[in-house]
Amino acid sequence: MNNKPMIQQGWLRALLFVLLGFPLTFVIGFGIDIAANGIYGNDFATAPVDIQFFLKDYVIKNIAIIFIVWLFRVFIDRETFYSLGFEWKGHQLDAWTGLFGSLMILFVGSLILVVNKNLYFTNAFFNFSDFAAGIVLFIIVAFIEEIVFRGYLLNNLLQSINQWWALIITAAVFAIMHIQNNHADILSAINILIAGLVLGINYIYTKNLWFSIFFHFGWNFFQGSVLGYPVSGIDVGSGIMQQSLNGAERLTGGNFGFEGSIFCTSLLAFMLIIFSWRFSSNKINTVKEEI
Repeated sequence: MNNKPMIQQGWLRALLFVLLGFPLTFVIGFGIDIAANGIYGNDFATAPVDIQFFLKDYVIKNIAIIFIVWLFRVFIDRETFYSLGFEWKGHQLDAWTGLFGSLMILFVGSLILVVNKNLYFTNAFFNFSDFAAGIVLFIIVAFIEEIVFRGYLLNNLLQSINQWWALIITAAVFAIMHIQNNHADILSAINILIAGLVLGINYIYTKNLWFSIFFHFGWNFFQGSVLGYPVSGIDVGSGIMQQSLNGAERLTGGNFGFEGSIFCTSLLAFMLIIFSWRFSSNKINTVKEEI
C-alpha cells in the first residue's frame, strides 16, 4: 500500500493503539470468555488449570488482538499486515539465533542454579498431549505478543523517534503488561524489561519479527514445558522435568519462574550486549555492501 497513514505521526498511532486497542481487546476477550462459559457451561468454568486449559483460555481471550492489529495496520497505518515483519527469506539465521539464544540462557541459568544447589530436578515425566498443547500455546503467545509489541508498537515508534528510545519505550510497555501477573516483583519487572530489549534489538535493524518470535517461543516453551518452571508467574504444571527449588527467591525466581532470578538478569543483560553487537555489525556490513 502506498497511501499515506490516516495519522501521520508514528508515535501517535502507537499511543492510540495502547489507549484504544488494549482496552478493546480486553472487552472483546471478556465478552468471548462469557460466551464460552455460556456455551460450555460448568465444564469450562470449572476445568482443571493445566496447560490445555491455558491454551483454550489464552486463545479465547486474545484472539481479538490480531483482528484489532489488522484494523489499525490497514485502516490507520494504511500498510499491509504482512509489512509488520513476516518476510522469511533472508532472516532464517536470525530466527534460529533467537531460538538457540533463548535456550542457551535457560540452560546456563539452570546449570548455575543446580551447581549452586538452588535447583533440584526430582523426576521426569512425558505427557504427549501436554507437550503438544505447550508447543501450540507458546507458538500462539509468541506470535500474538510479538505482533503487538514489536510488530505494531515498535514499528510505529521507529517512524517517529530515535530507535533506542523506541526500543526502551516498547520494552517498558511490555514489562508493565506483565506486572499484573501472579508473584511479580521489582526484579521480575526489570528482567522482563531487559527481555523486551532483547526481543526488540533485531527489529530496530531489520523490521523483521522472526528473531523475536523464535526467541519468545523458545524462552516460554523450554522454560515451562521442558524445565518445569512457572512462566511469568503462571504455573502451567506440565513440564517434562519436575523440580524443587531451594534458597532465596531472588536467586531461584520462586513462583514467578526463572524470570524472577538475579541470574536471569545477568544472562539477559549479557545476551543483550552480544545481540546488539551482532545485529549492528550486520547492519553496517550490509550498508557497506550496498555502497
